[in-house]
Amino acid sequence: MLAAQRYYIAVVAVFLVVASCSFYLFRSDEPIAYEPVVRQPYRSSKPTIRDTITTLFESIKHDPTSPGYIDAAGNYFKGGEETVWTEPLGKRVLIVDIDTRIPTGENQILNPDKLDWEHLDMHGGGLVSSAILNHYFYALVHGYDYKFYQARHLTDLHDTWIMPHVFRELVPDYQFVIAMDADVTVSNLDVPLEWMFNRWGIKNHTSMALPWDTEEFRNNKSISTDDKGLLVLNTGFVVAQNSNTTLELLEAWRDCPKEERYEGCSRWAYEWSHEQRAFSEYIRYDFNSTPETIVSIPCDDAVGWPGFKEDVEGGNPGITDCNGNFVRHHTLGKSQVKHAGAASVMQALSEVLQKSILSQQETMWFKEPEKKVEEPPQNAELRDEEEDEEAETQGQEKKDDSDVSPVILENLITDIPE
Repeated sequence: MLAAQRYYIAVVAVFLVVASCSFYLFRSDEPIAYEPVVRQPYRSSKPTIRDTITTLFESIKHDPTSPGYIDAAGNYFKGGEETVWTEPLGKRVLIVDIDTRIPTGENQILNPDKLDWEHLDMHGGGLVSSAILNHYFYALVHGYDYKFYQARHLTDLHDTWIMPHVFRELVPDYQFVIAMDADVTVSNLDVPLEWMFNRWGIKNHTSMALPWDTEEFRNNKSISTDDKGLLVLNTGFVVAQNSNTTLELLEAWRDCPKEERYEGCSRWAYEWSHEQRAFSEYIRYDFNSTPETIVSIPCDDAVGWPGFKEDVEGGNPGITDCNGNFVRHHTLGKSQVKHAGAASVMQALSEVLQKSILSQQETMWFKEPEKKVEEPPQNAELRDEEEDEEAETQGQEKKDDSDVSPVILENLITDIPE
């Protein structure tokens, strides 16, 4: 037993000696590899795209508490009567694109090949690609969270019914969830949702907010009102705030076609305008406990685009003039989506660059000094006049000599006596 203990002690001693020698033999003055890993917290020195874009556009972001907003065309828009949202909500807000179309095809956003913006198609996956670019960019500018939700096709409902069930899944994880159709663009990237919430009257107890739809006519009859004659709400842009009321609302909307709660709702399972019409026929009346529970956003703020009425009135006489002041919904003009998205980015970037240039005028703006013309002294002018007179006299003499005929000169010479 004693021999075994001595054996183990000898082994430990040898190990300690070898370890000590190894430390001195292989010690290096260079930083060892594990140091950056064990530091808390460990962060890469490279900024993320979120940090970069949020910082880049910080100088032009509109204050949520501002009483008004002036766009690039000089139009003034009044803020909210009551300022509820005063601070950025950041990642408590989710902007989501919900779609069954998967943009993985040629020249589409989820295809790893290089994207060709100029030739991006405004149909199918190309339209979804454009939406992701605009909505994701807007989320980065203001620090919101963003997701592309690839929904499965529905078997017993039109695919547009994906919205209420996806909302019901996502809302519990955020304070606000905002969904936009693929043909929707945010037109003023500098304006945060918080400012728009104040303008639209969204309160702490608001469940949902949707814009009034444009009124369309077919065979001289409006197709944009519910059975009570009230204009429907458009689900191309939807705001949902997390609350027990909202969750109940979303479940009622999701299950509406089952007719367990709303008789006749199965009609809208496939008939246009599907979930949008069901919301306006049943949900908004059932959950209007206060005027702010379901907020109606002005059509002019979140539907259409500048010149909308002029562009589409030929086929829709009397259609509502909605100009998409803050959110443009190109329901009848999807070919304009790409230009609208590009214009919004260039407008914001131009403002950032303008502010940068103006703040560095002393080093960036070089003004060539005006060159001074020196006046000659008076005596120099006199000399110039004398020289001009002398030159004129000499010129006259030469002229006189040139006027004498060669014959006369010859005669003069022959007349000289010998």
